[in-house]
Amino acid sequence: MTEVRSTDDVSEAVARLEHEPLRNIVLLKHIEAFRDHVSVAQLSTGRNTATLVLLDTSASAYDRETYPEAAFAALISSDDPGLTRRLIGSLPRQRHIVFKLANDADRDVVAEQFPLRRATSFLSFTAGEPADFSADEKVSITNSAPDTMLDLFESQGHSREWLCPLLSSGHAFTCVLEENREPRSVCLAFQNHRQIWEVGGVVTPAQHRGQGLASRVVRSSLAELQRRRLVPRYQVNEDNLPSIRLATSVGLRQFLRLTHFRTW
Repeated sequence: MTEVRSTDDVSEAVARLEHEPLRNIVLLKHIEAFRDHVSVAQLSTGRNTATLVLLDTSASAYDRETYPEAAFAALISSDDPGLTRRLIGSLPRQRHIVFKLANDADRDVVAEQFPLRRATSFLSFTAGEPADFSADEKVSITNSAPDTMLDLFESQGHSREWLCPLLSSGHAFTCVLEENREPRSVCLAFQNHRQIWEVGGVVTPAQHRGQGLASRVVRSSLAELQRRRLVPRYQVNEDNLPSIRLATSVGLRQFLRLTHFRTW
């Protein structure tokens, strides 16, 4: 019988997840962002590994707003259904859980033990090969953001309290296309985990849409990440068709679909 190795040591689990950082970026991002509010369990047999990250949803603004009934968010990355089955065996049945799953195999195993209702899905994109992005000379890239820009980012769920410390510490930057000191389109890039940085907060005020401005700030952010030799990630809800078209039009490719399932 193959020996199953178990660990709840976060550093050890992260080291294994980092073998495939893009595949596991959602788990790595949650561990990085909510280190004091997650528990991690990992089982391994030789080359196969299954990892469960369990987040207290009270720590996540997105989950508090989107899934107020949920006590936990459970994220799974697994090479083996048998290991997945063992991992979820200890999850609380009496509390509502939102599962965030990246493949059908994990969904099928979870569905053996929990009633699942599909909620939504998020697509993640990254640079294709070869990648060659050019910055727009009229787009400013900076580690600061005036109130007008912060207001736009907050409209996309990126609070000042979260963003300003990242900017001041060098773990984020903003891109803005201005005219007469008025932002016409903005986006930001921020660190998810180590070399993987997410491009998000893409906003073009309604009166300036339809002019291709968003693609100019996004391309500039991708060019800056490429200059820094960082790996871009662009995440979008499955219903946001304009943002999906933007991702593909600037040369990004989809590498992950993360689907949310509720147990209530």
